[in-house]
Amino acid sequence: MKILILLTGGTICSAKNESGLNALNTEAASLSLVSMYRENTAAGERQGIEGDVAGSDVEFESISPINTLSENMTIDKWNRLLEALKKVDYSQYGGIMILHGTDTLHLTAALMGVLMKDVGCPVMMVSAHRILSDPESNGVDNFAKSVSLIKRLNDEGKGGVYVLFRNMNGVSYVHHATHLEECGDYSEEFYSRDMIEYEKLMSEWDTGWLAAGGAYISTGGSNEAAKLNRIRESGMNALDGQINIFNVGTLSDSVLYIRPYVGINYDRINLDGVKAVLHGMYHSSTVNTEGDGPTSAMSLLRRCNEKGIAFYIFPCKDGEYRYSTTKPLIDAGAKCLYGGTWEEAYVRLLLEQ
Repeated sequence: MKILILLTGGTICSAKNESGLNALNTEAASLSLVSMYRENTAAGERQGIEGDVAGSDVEFESISPINTLSENMTIDKWNRLLEALKKVDYSQYGGIMILHGTDTLHLTAALMGVLMKDVGCPVMMVSAHRILSDPESNGVDNFAKSVSLIKRLNDEGKGGVYVLFRNMNGVSYVHHATHLEECGDYSEEFYSRDMIEYEKLMSEWDTGWLAAGGAYISTGGSNEAAKLNRIRESGMNALDGQINIFNVGTLSDSVLYIRPYVGINYDRINLDGVKAVLHGMYHSSTVNTEGDGPTSAMSLLRRCNEKGIAFYIFPCKDGEYRYSTTKPLIDAGAKCLYGGTWEEAYVRLLLEQ
């Protein structure tokens, strides 16, 4: 089986520089990972071990369409990555591995999860919390287990986009790419609402879990719901207006994402070039809507309405919110998005523009 590795940068593609700081060394990353993987495979086979280390029959090719620390990811770099992915002949590969940094992994994973779930082979997003030369790094382990999962998925004729990451408790978890949440402050661990232990997945082979990676964004039956449903139901062979890696256009920074906080002043927000606003909400599906002054989200919604800018609130389920502060937004034209992560909601809106 042949696997294509796309190197984008990040810690997994970094090494110490002369100042002792992590710096990109992408050219050497693929060779290092494959070499360390081969060594582990050979050692395992000598000991008669099968499973995670088995894989001497795997061939690797690699390309590096972008080279960036993930905190420096931009829409332009995403576009370059997408252009490279459009040129891949997926029929030649049993799987794809995208090496990526952890800081914006949750966002690129959401994008890949929407666009690549039906490319014809499984796709794994692979990261590391330390550079590969660090004995504490989970990079090689994440890589090796990702290879094993690709082999299993390929053998079973299944695709999808996944993230495999070993947390600090030593347990490796598999995540649906569109479900991945941002790594928390003071943390080097990833979570998602339905993550599953790698060992459990491989031993029980939960096909129900594997099938749960589709989109689940809902807008409560509105026209926007139909638009998003049209995208999420798209497949590799359904290109009649559906968005996927084969026909996605050039992305632009036309979606503005806002998080509420005490002290926000909406008058300071510039809407030039914005086509859609995604406004996060507090956990109760609430946001300040008191009055129409600059501290109220109503003031921003009014400006968006005047400019013809779509205004989305997330997470909020139309007709099922509990607080009176939410109703004015919906009455004034805000569109509800509910279910999943804000990352997936953001990516889907970005792809709609």
